[in-house]
Amino acid sequence: MKVLLKTFGCQQNDHDSRVAESLLGKAGYQLTDHVNRADVIIFNTCSVRQHAEERVFGQLTQLKPVKKKKPGLLIGVMGCMVENYREKFFADFPHVDFLIGTRSVRELPRAIERAGAERKKVMELAKSGFGYELYEYAKLDGEIHAYLPVMTGCDKVCSFCVVPYVRGREISRAPEEILDEIRRLADGGIKHVTLIGQNVNSYGNRPGTGMPFARLLREAAGIDGIEKIGFTTSHPQDAGEELFLAIRDHAKISRRFHLPLQSGSDKILKKMRRGHTLAEYCDKINRLRELVPDISITTDMIVGFPEETGEDYELSRQAMKEIQFDGAFIFKYSPRSHTIAAKWKDDVSSAEKDRRVNELLRLQRGITKSRNERLIGQTCRVMIEGMSKKSGQEVSARTWQEKKVVFRGEASEMGSIVTVRLKELSSETFRAERV
Repeated sequence: MKVLLKTFGCQQNDHDSRVAESLLGKAGYQLTDHVNRADVIIFNTCSVRQHAEERVFGQLTQLKPVKKKKPGLLIGVMGCMVENYREKFFADFPHVDFLIGTRSVRELPRAIERAGAERKKVMELAKSGFGYELYEYAKLDGEIHAYLPVMTGCDKVCSFCVVPYVRGREISRAPEEILDEIRRLADGGIKHVTLIGQNVNSYGNRPGTGMPFARLLREAAGIDGIEKIGFTTSHPQDAGEELFLAIRDHAKISRRFHLPLQSGSDKILKKMRRGHTLAEYCDKINRLRELVPDISITTDMIVGFPEETGEDYELSRQAMKEIQFDGAFIFKYSPRSHTIAAKWKDDVSSAEKDRRVNELLRLQRGITKSRNERLIGQTCRVMIEGMSKKSGQEVSARTWQEKKVVFRGEASEMGSIVTVRLKELSSETFRAERV
């Protein structure tokens, strides 16, 4: 049987899809990119943003006539939206055959088999656990890079965020299992590992985990064969001196730090239940830049949160101007079911949200360009990731700040670390020459 698997959402969803592909392959299924050739169609879904949910709902609706013409077709949904809506999926989309929760990925092949053989609705939801073991990670992000989940879930309960509901409470994997898996990846030729989690630097916060995140990062950076260690996404509450020192002390650790701010207004931050003020956030950023001068800091911002006035929005805009992020993901607030904020009036108009988003996007594009232009003429280390998509004589690489660079090279150099001089900037990609 051929399976089409479509992924929506974050890097954790991408990773879950890769695990699903591995499990399906072991069970004898073949993957396809063509709807017409598929015997099974699966959507791996995200509930964090309304737009991602709307895309899934739209594509499920489009499959209804397809299923009518091909009754044997099996349609399934997995991921965060399953945890969010559960049986409602079967009521609203009766042509859906099976549902797989975020901690039940391992049950996917069996659920497909049951849905096909028994011709009845199947739903698998686990209340605890990770859903799969590290060794089931099989398909990597290219030939030299791997994403590795070290924790899942969240204990922070921000008022706008559905993650604690759809991913559950925080679970951290045993450090020895993580480090053993990184060694296995290194033995298989992986050079770059990115540790991921909903709040990755909350790793080890619960008693009994055995190792704080900063120490895990140091241990991972010491593994032979691994040349680069990154991590995402962090929470400001758990970003502190020990983590900053680990980054400073190890040349292998990525110099890109993603730290969501969400708002520049203390009033809104309090309503969001972020657990910090703007001043406290800025103190952390200033300390990180003091310890690691070459750090690249990116963030998330939300506009149009309930009760966000024009003055509150202006504080966010001013914060972005003053902090000078290297990049930012900017979102319109949308109520998420099961969150605290969903009970509040969504009192900022859609048109005003659009205006604020577009204004912040223009502001950030200018800041990003200015910060990148300052780097022209400098030398830096890069890791070659592969051939450039636009030229057969150039390679594509990333700096330790995760900025894209292209220069002359060959495919055989993939995974190599070289020093280049940044010569010019095209959009957000640097052209460079070897030093």
